[in-house]
Amino acid sequence: MRPIVQAGELRGVCLSNSIRLLLKRDYLQRLIYVFTVLKHDLSSSHTTFEHKLKYVIRNCFENSTNAMSKTAALEFIKHFYALQISVQSSYYLRLQNVLDSENIRRVQSSLNSDVDSSRLKFASMLYCSGHHQAAVRVLEDVERRYHSNVMAVCWFREYQRDRDLKVFADMLSGNKEEGISQLPFELCVSFLRQESYCTPFILLFEMNRNITEEEVTQGTYAEKLWMDSAEVDARPFLYYLQYLKYGGLGERDNQLHALGVFKSYMLDKRNMINMYHVDTSLSLLGHCYEMEGNVNAGLHYYQQSLLQGGTNNAANWHVRRVLSLLSD
Repeated sequence: MRPIVQAGELRGVCLSNSIRLLLKRDYLQRLIYVFTVLKHDLSSSHTTFEHKLKYVIRNCFENSTNAMSKTAALEFIKHFYALQISVQSSYYLRLQNVLDSENIRRVQSSLNSDVDSSRLKFASMLYCSGHHQAAVRVLEDVERRYHSNVMAVCWFREYQRDRDLKVFADMLSGNKEEGISQLPFELCVSFLRQESYCTPFILLFEMNRNITEEEVTQGTYAEKLWMDSAEVDARPFLYYLQYLKYGGLGERDNQLHALGVFKSYMLDKRNMINMYHVDTSLSLLGHCYEMEGNVNAGLHYYQQSLLQGGTNNAANWHVRRVLSLLSD
């Protein structure tokens, strides 16, 4: 797909920088796609996942032959290292071990893959291990880093605006103090089965989203790649985690505020263009209302999720579950 340029609106340095930013986005998207394929292959292997991860990290850089491939290799290593730490942390939590300062320090060393998705996974890990106050501080840090010109990047879906150079020019104009050295991109937050104990319970349904085996066989190759994982847009996940964490701390006013912001974000159609997993985000909002005791509102948002696509959608499970509750 060719870049879209609105005639007369981009000139000189602005055009050059916009193209550079577009190319950086394309590079990041391709990198994440290859990373996803490798993760899928690793998780399908009979060899232990942890052993395979170490093997990939060791060989990734050794097999790079020039400066460009070494740069890509370093990016892969950064993402694989973060994944390895998350998988190890999930294993510790499965054994009901506490994440100590050394575990947390290792996670903190891998937080710069993008604007916020790695930090959101860290916050999720802290929440699942009972470190609610620390999780809130991480989420506050995410909000400080976030700004209106951040562009979401998803390996699975792409919109026309993702190729519009005017969009990249607007992003640059809104971040003059940072230039393009600080990439204004956020990745979708992804959890594998091997990270289950670092994942909020409701997202485990996303790892089993198909209702029938026929749904699996009808899926495209890309759909099958993320069939066993949970993928969620970063911004809605931030609000969902805030709701959970303020609830865990007993800060009811802050919890209700987070829910209100989450609902407003999802109802504002202007935000839809920067979201790639609307169905999952609507299910998270529905779960918030379930936890509020408003089961009918929860059912409404689960049904709204199904309108985004009824096949291979975990909302099918939620609708069945909630209808069962209402019939009792």
